[in-house]
Amino acid sequence: MEDPRIPGSAGVPPALSRRQTRNADETSALPEATATLHRQSKAMNSFRTRRTFSGNGIWWRVGPLLFIFCVLPTTHQHVLAQRRQAAQSYEPKEIEAGSRHFVESCAVCHGVDGRGSARGPGLTRGLVVNRGSDEEVAGVIRLGVPNSAMPPFALPDGEIKQLVAFIRSLRIRAAQLAVAGDRNLGKQLFFGKGGCSGCHMIRGQGGLLGPDLSNVGGDRTLAEIRQSLVSPGLSEGARYRGVTVITAKGEKIAGTLRNRDNFSLQMMDAQGNLHFFSSTELREVALQEKSVMPENYGKLLTETELQNLLAFLSRQTVAE
Repeated sequence: MEDPRIPGSAGVPPALSRRQTRNADETSALPEATATLHRQSKAMNSFRTRRTFSGNGIWWRVGPLLFIFCVLPTTHQHVLAQRRQAAQSYEPKEIEAGSRHFVESCAVCHGVDGRGSARGPGLTRGLVVNRGSDEEVAGVIRLGVPNSAMPPFALPDGEIKQLVAFIRSLRIRAAQLAVAGDRNLGKQLFFGKGGCSGCHMIRGQGGLLGPDLSNVGGDRTLAEIRQSLVSPGLSEGARYRGVTVITAKGEKIAGTLRNRDNFSLQMMDAQGNLHFFSSTELREVALQEKSVMPENYGKLLTETELQNLLAFLSRQTVAE
């Protein structure tokens, strides 16, 4: 019997015909669903492959940068360490001879202490001096600097080597150098004939009027220490100005100035005692223009004694 609502259903029960039709639809949809899953799986694999490839691509781009950032600083530190080691290997005689050549040929422009003048730059700083090799510094001396006031110098190789040693010593802390002289005799001068301990202290021994010198070898260059002895007005000691006050009660006190403003004054006397005054407590204040550091050490001490004192002071470090 044919159901007019379902074409082609003659002789087939209606329920059976609908079930077969549904099964047929599901069977025909199975290959399409399988194909869809296959496409999705293929797309996922392709995505994973792209991620892996992209990660490798990032590594090949970033890897060299990481290598540069990690390896180059180590290499730079190694180079600096080699240069510091080379600097420490300069012979004291080479530095001393180089200082004489420097005064004869270079000081007129760069200053006796190498800190520069109106005619030439200082040599304690600068790209070539600080980062260049000894050969590069020597090359500047031999060839000069084009389009500048720095001329070439036709000096023997030995003299140029000595000049390089002296120039290097200008920026190297004194404790890093092998300084000529007898440090034991220098110590005797410091606490004896030189009278240094009357104002300066080393490891708790000495006076308080001047700066503490317990780490002077680690803080300053050899040129700076020498300058503070022979030309104290140009050194750190110039900050320690002498002062004499007369109080409202008529008492006279002399020492070094520590601080002063519109309302007060602080000073230290020769015995190491601190004094604090308000402006109303002082009748008169007389400030010295020069440092309280004596300026006659160049005459008071012989050249040998001065070198011995430098040898002693250059060894004063907090790490020693």
